[in-house]
Order: sequence, then structure tokens, then C-alpha cells
Amino acid sequence: MSLGSSPPIIESAASDEEAARLCYEDQRQRPLREFEGPSELPITLILNDTAMATLLATPESLEALAIGHAYTAGWIERYEQIERLERSRLRHGLAIRMTVPPRLAAQAAEHAPREASVSSCGACGAAEEAQIMAGLVRLRTVPPLSPVALQRGLALLKDHSRRGQHCALGLDDSGEVMSVGVDIGRHNALDRVIGDSLRSGEWPRAVLLSSRCSLELVQKTVRAGITTLATLSSPSAMAVEVARACDLNLICCHRGSRLELLSGQAPD
Repeated sequence: MSLGSSPPIIESAASDEEAARLCYEDQRQRPLREFEGPSELPITLILNDTAMATLLATPESLEALAIGHAYTAGWIERYEQIERLERSRLRHGLAIRMTVPPRLAAQAAEHAPREASVSSCGACGAAEEAQIMAGLVRLRTVPPLSPVALQRGLALLKDHSRRGQHCALGLDDSGEVMSVGVDIGRHNALDRVIGDSLRSGEWPRAVLLSSRCSLELVQKTVRAGITTLATLSSPSAMAVEVARACDLNLICCHRGSRLELLSGQAPD
């Protein structure tokens, strides 16, 4: 460019016409009752007289959530150890009180997080790494759910999904739905499926989740003895590492576009 020539014209990111169309829709005064998003409340889980955890969860089917969380957290070893379930209202949320033998309550309280967790993730607030890794064992070696069955489950996942919430499906050998867990938290959705399985005594062949896979999803699935876990998007590296150590069949479905077997046994 020679001296005295005009500088180049740098075009803006959006033309004036486009800029006129780009604006925020002001909803700041919209009444809360008009919002259609998923509901959530703080749900406090109590063993006997001890508050063990507070989860942000969808306030539906809370008994299944409480049972599943108590089992995957290691508070109980089987459903029959819960002598009574009671639901009550707190100032801002709800409480689920589980009455168990005093020995179990004392053991659970001894290993409980030192800080309360207001989260859909039960591992948040854990005082020690060992608490997160608790319950990890090597599963019996079985092939994963067949790709045909998993594709059937993926199709059914769309039917059970709700906007703004995670969905967990317990699937049988053919990919048909045995149990459904829907919640704003993916960990809570899985706990609901596990809780229903504990109550019914019928366990799924696989669990399919509408989320990415984190370490705690692997931990909960392994503790429940379910041998196949499939999620829609990519897992964390630690989730894969632990899944491989436990012989869990971990599958990434890539939103249904392709199926990746990341750990476990070779298909039949």
C-alpha cells in the first residue's frame, strides 16, 4: 500500500441489516410460573436421624432415587435393610428419611462427606478419594449388549426423554425398556433405575444414559453389578480407565451416529 492511499475497509462481523435483527428478547420480568424448564428442589437424604446428603434433583419418584443413592453410596447392601421410608417437606425442599438398622447408619455416617453437597453429583464434597472409589470391583466377564439391541434402546430413549432433563434406561437383552429414570442430574437418573431394580429384584442387562460418562456413573454401575453402560457422548479418560479395570462394558454411542466399545469384553 503506497503512502497516502486509503486504508483498507474492515467489514464488521455483522452487517447493519443483520445487526438490526440481532437482539435479546427481554424476559426479565416474566413470571416464574410461566417457565417450562425442568423443576428441581434440594432433596435431603436422611438415615435414621442423620442427614447424609442433599441433592438437587427433580422432585418425582423420590423413593427410587433415595434407595438407589443409598445403595450406590454404600449406605445399604440390599433393599430389605430399609425398614421404613418417609417423605416430609422442609423449608426449601423435601426430605426422604430411611430407617435402617443402627449399625448401618453408624457405618454410613462414619464415611459420609464432611461437607454437605448441594449437587446432582453424589461425589461432590467427598472428603477423600477413597470415598469416590468405594465399591469398585471386577465384574463378571460377559459380552456387551448387542449393537442391534442397543440401537433399539437408542430409539426408545427419544420416546422417554424430557426437555432439559437426563434420561436413564434399564434395558433387557433385546434392548427393550425395563426401567426409566428421568432427572435434572444424570447421576440421579441412574440412581432411580438402580433403586427400581432393587425394589423389583429384576436387574437390567445394560443401562443407557442420555449424557456423557463420568467416573461416578461407572462407579454406580459397577457397584450395582450391571455389566454394560452406554452413554450418548464421550467419557472422561478416568472413566474409561476405571471401567477397563473393572471389566465394565463401556460404550460411547456418539449421539447414535456410531457405537464405540471402550472397555469390557469382545462382542459375540
